[in-house]
Amino acid sequence: MKTALLLLASILCALLLSEAALRLFTPYPLSSVKVEPIRNSTEDLTTAVSYVAGLPAPPGVDRRWFTQDPPPLPRAPVKPDDLARYQDYEKRRLPPPQSFYIWNHPYVQASICASRGPFGNFPDQLMVFDPPEPTPHPIYRFPPNVTTASGLVTNQFGLRGPPLTLVKPPKVIRIAFLGASTTVNDHSYAFSYPERVVFWLNQFAQANRLDARFEVLNAGREGIGSPDIQAIVRDELLPLDPDLAVYYEGANQFTVADVVSPRILPRNKIDPHDPIVTHKLPAVLRDHLAIASLLDRALIVRVGSVGEPAKPNYRLVWPRGVDQRHPNVDDPSLPLRLPDIVHDLDRIRNSLASVGAQLAICSFEWFTPGNAPLSPIRHQYIYNQLNTVLWPLRYSDIRRVADFQNVVFRRYADSRKIAFLDVAASLPQDPNLFVDAIHMTQTGERVKAWIVFEQLAPLIHQQIESGQLPRTPHSPLPPPPPLNASSMSLRCTPTPQKSQMPAGELLPIAGGLSIYRWEQASPDAVIDIGRPLKITTPPRPYASAARFAIDLPRVPPGPVYAHLRVRVLNGQIGAGFMLQSGYSIVDERTVIPTPQMQDVYLPISNPDRVAVLLVRNSGDGTASTILIDTVELVTAEPPKK
Repeated sequence: MKTALLLLASILCALLLSEAALRLFTPYPLSSVKVEPIRNSTEDLTTAVSYVAGLPAPPGVDRRWFTQDPPPLPRAPVKPDDLARYQDYEKRRLPPPQSFYIWNHPYVQASICASRGPFGNFPDQLMVFDPPEPTPHPIYRFPPNVTTASGLVTNQFGLRGPPLTLVKPPKVIRIAFLGASTTVNDHSYAFSYPERVVFWLNQFAQANRLDARFEVLNAGREGIGSPDIQAIVRDELLPLDPDLAVYYEGANQFTVADVVSPRILPRNKIDPHDPIVTHKLPAVLRDHLAIASLLDRALIVRVGSVGEPAKPNYRLVWPRGVDQRHPNVDDPSLPLRLPDIVHDLDRIRNSLASVGAQLAICSFEWFTPGNAPLSPIRHQYIYNQLNTVLWPLRYSDIRRVADFQNVVFRRYADSRKIAFLDVAASLPQDPNLFVDAIHMTQTGERVKAWIVFEQLAPLIHQQIESGQLPRTPHSPLPPPPPLNASSMSLRCTPTPQKSQMPAGELLPIAGGLSIYRWEQASPDAVIDIGRPLKITTPPRPYASAARFAIDLPRVPPGPVYAHLRVRVLNGQIGAGFMLQSGYSIVDERTVIPTPQMQDVYLPISNPDRVAVLLVRNSGDGTASTILIDTVELVTAEPPKK
């Protein structure tokens, strides 16, 4: 018995020492309770250098710069409360970086009562900010001047990267990088790809005796789309006087279900019988012990690579009239939510032009294996993403649809006479450079940054020689938004079912707003003509459905309201006003289902600036339906004494 107990104690001691060693000396996390599989995140530049050697280098570029890093960012200690909150999000199985997000107040207010909203299982309190105009975009921002528990370092404006002054120094060229997670990059990476691009541009300027210096504005945030990006440009970047903005995004609005027939929805997870998810040890051990996770990987007997799984029968269906090779970028029937993206790109371009800045757009890479074998261990995230969110598309069709998106981006750049950077065409098709189908390893992000740098350098060099850059600072600039935040409860307190009738006598404004003067705002909205008008929104949060034109040649002296007699059948409907600039939605109210018609009065705070009444989805990712019997503008005369 003593021998057996001694043997058992020795085994337990050896296991504990092995567990500690794995967490100390390997990428397994030291402090996390849940053990995540090791990702391919370390840098190996040997192969990458050979890839860069095969790319054409523009004049004045030295390939030896590729292996050099920018100066490290100043990193402050992580506050104990921030670390505790980060770990609490891990335990709740929420994305841990969201623990330090500062959320958009109108977005949270419109989402917390949704049946399947984004804040399930969140703590009761969130930090929120009030945007300059009451719109739900951007849905969140990063806190300023922090080093987070995920490794993100922000400057005083809440952007990833080194500190900046509000006023741009003389002879400085500021380059903004627009996008989502593929722009901000993994928070644990020492540098994001935009930081590397600007570092190499400064070396290029010094080597070629260019009288200019470059600064980076990394405006990327994981999980956002083009409506958020255009709001970030308008509210947060214009006050910093950017000279050029580089747009790299093509994943978060990449909805392929509308081109698949019959309609087959994406999957949430891989088939449990798929060989790539076969495990030998229970999940409770794999999730909490690094040694169990490693042993499970060793015990899995598999072939050296994994192929494409069997897919259900389907066919790609393109909207009628859409030319796949030469699409009209302004065609509202384009698939993949491209009309929304094109609309937002125009808004971004116009915002930048208002301060004298330019926009450049990049092609976007969706990695598809082709003839490259995938390792079931090393490339499991690539396999999972291609066979869940893009299910049921075959790899060849994923490439075909992704190429079409890039054709639209190229033709958009040509039609607007702006720069196009063909990043996707130059990226090596090496799965070892990718974490999943869109996110790259640190080495992969370095290669992507070099490709962007090599295509930007000659464009910027030409503008410096012609005197376009550096340019005189623009004046006046919009004021920077306040960066204060406040705490908000996530308890659902629905807004009243109808607005209070305004005091005084209501007088209709003839021709101001009509139920018969509408247009479809999204190609996948459904509008049944009649009285009442039945509108079904697309199944996406904040997807626009219908616009009602406002004709108000003369603003009356009293307050102006939009009067709607409506009934929401399911979901939540947002009704608000779009300004003539097309940049903002203001005075929006959320209307929820009722058993009968109700009268809703929406006060218009700026009647001289509004252009349309917008009806859109204000709920979760399901479609919402509304019946509209009356739409009119009214003004209220004060009650007689």
